[in-house]
Amino acid sequence: MKDGLPKLQESAGLSRSREKVLLDLLKKATDFYEDIIGLLSGIYELSEYVRRGSPEDEFYSSVVKILIRESRCENASVFLVEGNRVVLKAAAGIELPGEIPAASMVLGEGVAGTCARDGKPILVADVHECRYYKELPDSQVQIGSMLCIPLKDGETTFGVLNLSHSQSSFFNLHYQRVFELLGLLVGQMLTLIHISSVFQRKNLDLSEMLMLKDESLRSLTESYKTVVDASEDGIFILDGDDEITFCNQRLITALGKVPVKIRDMFDDATADCIRGYKSRMSPGQFLDFERTAIFGTSERIVGRFFVKSLRSNQALIMMRDITAKRRMEQRAMQTEKLTSLGLLTSGIAHELNNRLTPILGFADLINAQRLGGKDRKRLSIIVNAADSAKSIVESLLKFSRNKPPEKMVFDMRDIIRRVLSLYMPTVKKRGIRLITEQGPDPLFLRADMNCMEQVLVNFINNAIDAIGGEPGTIWLKAGLQDGSVQVSIEDSGPGIPEEIITRIFDPFFTTKAKDKGTGLGLSICYGIISDHKGEISLENTAHGALARIRIPAMVPDVQPECAEADAGESPAPAEEGRSGQRPVIMVVEDEEDLLDLMMDSLSPYYEVMTFTNGRHAFDHLEEHAWELIVSDLRMPEMDGMDLYRAAIRKNPRLKRRFLFITGDTYDYQVKEFLEKTGVVFLRKPFRVKELREMVRKQLYDR
Repeated sequence: MKDGLPKLQESAGLSRSREKVLLDLLKKATDFYEDIIGLLSGIYELSEYVRRGSPEDEFYSSVVKILIRESRCENASVFLVEGNRVVLKAAAGIELPGEIPAASMVLGEGVAGTCARDGKPILVADVHECRYYKELPDSQVQIGSMLCIPLKDGETTFGVLNLSHSQSSFFNLHYQRVFELLGLLVGQMLTLIHISSVFQRKNLDLSEMLMLKDESLRSLTESYKTVVDASEDGIFILDGDDEITFCNQRLITALGKVPVKIRDMFDDATADCIRGYKSRMSPGQFLDFERTAIFGTSERIVGRFFVKSLRSNQALIMMRDITAKRRMEQRAMQTEKLTSLGLLTSGIAHELNNRLTPILGFADLINAQRLGGKDRKRLSIIVNAADSAKSIVESLLKFSRNKPPEKMVFDMRDIIRRVLSLYMPTVKKRGIRLITEQGPDPLFLRADMNCMEQVLVNFINNAIDAIGGEPGTIWLKAGLQDGSVQVSIEDSGPGIPEEIITRIFDPFFTTKAKDKGTGLGLSICYGIISDHKGEISLENTAHGALARIRIPAMVPDVQPECAEADAGESPAPAEEGRSGQRPVIMVVEDEEDLLDLMMDSLSPYYEVMTFTNGRHAFDHLEEHAWELIVSDLRMPEMDGMDLYRAAIRKNPRLKRRFLFITGDTYDYQVKEFLEKTGVVFLRKPFRVKELREMVRKQLYDR
């Protein structure tokens, strides 16, 4: 019995020992199981955190807090690799305060640095026996054992999950494997959070950029709209249904409404033209053209159109009203034509004057009393024909606007009455009514009376011709308007065809038969009115054609009296000078016929010496005490102007002893010379009595 008791006691001790071991293993298994359940719960919580897209910095704090709450670790921290250092991002522990001071270490330094460098887990059963362990300065926790798990993205280690406990040998291989799996999951979660953070930042940056772009686009759109609305062009977008999807303020203001269809803007023909161009164009193509169109309710305008196809069945169209520009260009072209033709005409007139002067002059010298009846009739025909040619030349000079108009102040109503009195018999015979409207106030202006009469005569003639053989009406109105005398002549004829209205003032352009017009009438009128700083226009009305003339009005201090000068018959020149001797006269002329004419006209009364050019005359300047020098202006070698200047330099007393004969007053140099010197001159063609009278006045009345 005694021998069996010790064995029984030993067996009981062994049983208690095995029970204790089993209980200890059961407790460890239970703790491990609870840790696993807690970590799984923590993993789920972290996955929800990631799903919500929470900030990356807050994720680190959540990881360490969950580890402390769901496992039996006393301390947990997360380090991230930044360059060659590992930096503490978050830490939690049962003894740690709320605020964790910043901490970092060199990559490869300490347990965490070595784990981050090597990318492998490190299990430290006792930190005092670990060569990697390095206590951080100002550490506030007691560490007995550690477990460092690398956080990886593929093969790259970007951080460390650092776990510690105050007891030695707290962590084992089972914990290492579990936390390796946790580290892998946390690493992937951090990668996802990082990607999400980057995406959110990019998305935020993109949203801000889009907002800025949107604001910039709105501002730019407003700026473009302001520019488009301020444009002088009418701008609109036309779609495939002929609807106006956009138009600028210029169009709305001009039309007085917002157009819906293109026919709200233009006449049918113009709308069809624009639609036709649009239908034939591919996207991106453009063209421009000019067209006369009816715009809105206004009269016809000349428009420059620009059409660009934006996409299928949609086009951008711009229209600029260039009516005023075209009228100005036409006026400028008209003025240029008249100026060029005027110079040519004046040159022709000058040559004709040189030929007409001897014809009229020698005809005057013929003693008609000694001729028979037939010869007197023939002489009369010659003189009348030459006088007619002279009148034609004078008209050409008026057309060229180089014959200085003799302007004076008069009442335009007097000219109108004079012209009407001339035409009353004609219009009555043709059954034409001539209706006049004039106010009671005088219409004073400063102008050439003959020129104004010529303009009225031309327009009334045109009105009568336009009415033709049928009865009709001519309305003549005159009055003051905006500081100008305005005269309008309107007829009941067929009007002016649109295709020729722009050419109506062209020289030699006429629609009349060859025996009824030369095409110079309206050109002359245009030149006359322009020379008087006025305006002239022609247009069609509901009745026929309407001509408007505007000339600046003038209000004189004293109303002038208009009287025609009657030269009468000039007295015959004295046969000899006052001293009893005949005056000695120098005549300088390169035209042989004119030289003979002046010799024959003056030699009965004076001693006349003739020279064919200025140089020859100057060389004989000292041979006589010349009482008068009669000279042409244009001559070879030395002309009359050079002769005058050289003569008065040599003998100043000759300054008032010159009389010039010229038909070249169209030339600006000649005009300037005559105006500057004030010398007396006689225009070609002249009659013998005019020449003798001018010579007499220069000799005895100067």
